[in-house]
Amino acid sequence: MVKIKYINNKKLKRNIIEYREYQDSISDICLEKNTLVILPTALGKTIIAILTAVKLLDKDEKIKILMLAPTRPLVVQHFNTFKNLLNYNNKDFTILTGKILPKKRLMAWNSAKFIFATPQVIRNDLQNKRYNLKDIGLIIFDEAHHARKNYAYNYIASEYIKGYEKTRILGLTASPGKDEESINEICENLFIEAIQFRSEYDDDVKDYITPITLFWHRLELPEEYNLILKILRDMVEENILKLKRQGLLIIKSTKIITKKDILELGKKLRVELNRATRRKKGYLYNAIVIQSALLSLMHGIELIETQGLLPFCNFLRKIEKDALQGKSKYSKLIVDHLKFEKLTYYCEFYRHIPNPKLEKLAVLIKQELQKNANSKIIVFSQYRDTVIRIQEYLKTIDNVKAIKFVGQTSKENDPGLKQDEQARIIEDFKGDKYNVLIATCVAEEGLDIPAVDRVIFFEPIPSEIRYIQRKGRTSRHHIGRVDILLNKNTIDEAYFGAALSREKKMKKIIKKLNKKLEK
Repeated sequence: MVKIKYINNKKLKRNIIEYREYQDSISDICLEKNTLVILPTALGKTIIAILTAVKLLDKDEKIKILMLAPTRPLVVQHFNTFKNLLNYNNKDFTILTGKILPKKRLMAWNSAKFIFATPQVIRNDLQNKRYNLKDIGLIIFDEAHHARKNYAYNYIASEYIKGYEKTRILGLTASPGKDEESINEICENLFIEAIQFRSEYDDDVKDYITPITLFWHRLELPEEYNLILKILRDMVEENILKLKRQGLLIIKSTKIITKKDILELGKKLRVELNRATRRKKGYLYNAIVIQSALLSLMHGIELIETQGLLPFCNFLRKIEKDALQGKSKYSKLIVDHLKFEKLTYYCEFYRHIPNPKLEKLAVLIKQELQKNANSKIIVFSQYRDTVIRIQEYLKTIDNVKAIKFVGQTSKENDPGLKQDEQARIIEDFKGDKYNVLIATCVAEEGLDIPAVDRVIFFEPIPSEIRYIQRKGRTSRHHIGRVDILLNKNTIDEAYFGAALSREKKMKKIIKKLNKKLEK
């Protein structure tokens, strides 16, 4: 039996953190340079943050440590982790939130050594000059890929670096971005001087990686779906040709036009509209109406291909309602089309035909629970309508105890979940009340969801960040499994390919940037 070696430091509770060479060596680099740490999920990014903090405190016990995270549940999670592992009094740890009065936040800031907060709270307090960062020896930016555009992380890092001599920044993420530009942006905004990246294939981490088995299931769309898709594609082609005749789209084939092309055209048209003469404005307004109708029709195609007929029928009814109420001209353009009536007829007639993914999902969940009755499963879906549909569908299956897990924003006939409701569902999922969590993107990061035995993507997603985060919900302690459901010859296949290629590209870019920083 191999004896476990623990890190020995009086600031850590005894025999609490197992020694891992890569964590120790990465924290040594974080000690000397502002570092972006990029590690696969479950390799202990938080432990590296703790080790860096402890080593800095060994040098100067007077400093404070500030740890930031994008969501309050994640802030609470870090607060508990630090408090459970570090050998400090409870009064040395504090959480700052917007619900605490400014006067009490100032008192907590002054008295605590370890401060945990969302970045918005710290930014607002700094802007209102309630306190400053002069005593902070280390700022840890968790989920550092958020440090883009005008996110609060950027302001805090800028104030910290420009205001004080002794500063240290540590960024943590599993997935920084798809291209060199976006990863560079994070490094610039957080004043990064070094990148520490490990993949599952690196020698010093591979012994700690629990493998994930990935399966994808290609399914046939029902013929009835293809009948409706044919009408939608004809309507898309007609509108593309209208824009082509106006000289706004230069293409050889309408089939190669993507949603991204139409979005770019919309931006271009709106820029032109702002500086156009009154005479030209009418022509541009008309073009924007066609462009908006095109986007809507393309979204409809995507709904059928990835979610099924029921969400598409709901979408179609909303377009019809908006047109009748005069809410948008593009809705009226779609509704006035000769083929719209046929669309609505087919939609109502065939709406009972389920997406083949639902049947496959049920099969996969049954298989998992037959293999292990105590299994925990997360099903991810992009759309709330689909989450509700999946929950209804799974209610009919024995031994499946499914619960929906969505964000806080309420929609029509669909109230969101408040943070305390989310927390209660997660606790019930950790226990025996639920064994299947049906979640939107809210479960991808920032919540203390336990590792599960199986993750199922109801549809692929093109974002490599979200793809990595979803996968990371499994395989923390034993071999995990990820299943991805794809409908053949649809946008599903394109999105799946995009996520895989972007993940590979991201790893190459990180290595390249790391070499640049080293030089």
